[in-house]
Amino acid sequence: MLNGDEIVGCFALITNDFINRLYLLPWFACLYVEPKHRGKKLSSLILDHARKEAETAGYHEIFLTTDHDDFYEKFGWTRIDDGYDLSGEISKIYRISV
Repeated sequence: MLNGDEIVGCFALITNDFINRLYLLPWFACLYVEPKHRGKKLSSLILDHARKEAETAGYHEIFLTTDHDDFYEKFGWTRIDDGYDLSGEISKIYRISV
């Protein structure tokens, strides 16, 4: 996400987010908004863009893994299960339709 020439936010759609659910894809990852631009609802715009990109690529849903509580739910993501990361820690898995 750009504001002129300044990068203010980013995300990635990836095939594996180092979680034990290799059959799920794509994964939404790396959501970041520069601190001085937070609180402007840019995460919502980034998440919407990710959904459009996934749909353009032929996917019907996107997944993510996180340890955050009550963040992605407010954007319509549904927690579907728990998975295990590379260190064996439990991580929440979410899904959203595109």
